[in-house]
Amino acid sequence: MPSRVEPGARPRARVWLERAAHLLGLAIIVWLLVDSLGPGPGTGGELVEAGALADELRRWSTVAAPDEVHLTVDAAVSPPYREWLAALAAAGTRVSWDADSVVPLAVALDPIPDPGGGTRIWAAAPPGTVLVLEDEVGPIDSVEAGAAGARFVTHTPITAARVRAGAFAAASVQRDSIGFGRVRVVGRAGWEGAMVAGALEERGWEVDVKLALSPKGDVVQGGPIDALDPARYSAVVLLDSAALVGPAQLARYVREGGGLVMTARAAAAASLAPLRVGRTGRTVAPVEPFDTASAEPRRSLALTSIVPAADAVPLELRGDLVAVAARRVERGRVVVLGYDDTWRWRMAGGADGLDQHRAWWAGLVASVARVDRAPLPDAGLADEAPLASLVQLLGTPSLRPMDAAPPRSPAYGAAFAILATALLLQWLSRRLRGAP
Repeated sequence: MPSRVEPGARPRARVWLERAAHLLGLAIIVWLLVDSLGPGPGTGGELVEAGALADELRRWSTVAAPDEVHLTVDAAVSPPYREWLAALAAAGTRVSWDADSVVPLAVALDPIPDPGGGTRIWAAAPPGTVLVLEDEVGPIDSVEAGAAGARFVTHTPITAARVRAGAFAAASVQRDSIGFGRVRVVGRAGWEGAMVAGALEERGWEVDVKLALSPKGDVVQGGPIDALDPARYSAVVLLDSAALVGPAQLARYVREGGGLVMTARAAAAASLAPLRVGRTGRTVAPVEPFDTASAEPRRSLALTSIVPAADAVPLELRGDLVAVAARRVERGRVVVLGYDDTWRWRMAGGADGLDQHRAWWAGLVASVARVDRAPLPDAGLADEAPLASLVQLLGTPSLRPMDAAPPRSPAYGAAFAILATALLLQWLSRRLRGAP
């Protein structure tokens, strides 16, 4: 016999189904409400500015570490604090940062290869940035960065320097001490050779000289030219090829790391072709009498201009003509100058002529000189590229959490679908049994 369904059983089942759907919908609504009142995606961390970072780091490390930290870099962040943030990230805290006004800045400090001392400070920054050079005492100088950044030169050695751009700064320290060899001056006997050798000796260089006097003899001071070794000589100054013995040896000396300064007249020798920085160009006659009132006294000297090779770098211009150019030859460096008879500057350049001539020649030798470096035991801490260090430790900058659209969890979509289904089932069931 077919089974019979008790009257009222089917309506009671529908009522229970409606109640279950109703309770399920209420449970989902309560869950969504509680979730909306709690910390949502992208807002559960902490926002901090650079100025308040020190206190927050101590709290996060001793009280409670947040799940997420976002740093706004509106001022300089010291290296210890950057390392501290990196340690938090390694411990599980999500660390992000943004910097709307940070200045990309880098600095390097290097002692000048010159017995007279001095330091070069190289700074990289966007063009137009005002850079202030500081030491432990205070500001030293300021300059506006060009397309290649900026360079500061001090006439005394310094162990640490800082370059500041607004609220941001990069710092460098001297890591090495340097030692020098000797300088060899080669040319013809005359005013130029004597004056150049004298200027370098006055600067503090130990100078060996070989000047061609006649077919029967030369003026020699110091060791033989045959003993040309980068370990002995920091640089060679070649004023004329007349007294040069062994051009192949000179080329080998440069390739092994030696420095060479030579005049365009000396570079014209066919045997020195591998060491040239370019070809000679237009010549300019000397100015008579010497213009001592000029801001650039070298303009009174005769000039054989240089047309630099593709791998050469112009170092000094005279109008639209290249007066000094440089080129690297394997491990060594070569500088060629187009000026003739620079002794006229020393003798007729006025009250400052002697000092200017000495400093200029010392700068040429320093630009090529080979030096021996020894690391300093207590170089100190440096922060030479703060922005690059921040990117290396914490990754690239990102939007603030409130600026970014937080990703929606798939659970939200599933919960909404279940809620809609439960409410629809409840409504259909009540309609089918005629309930209001």
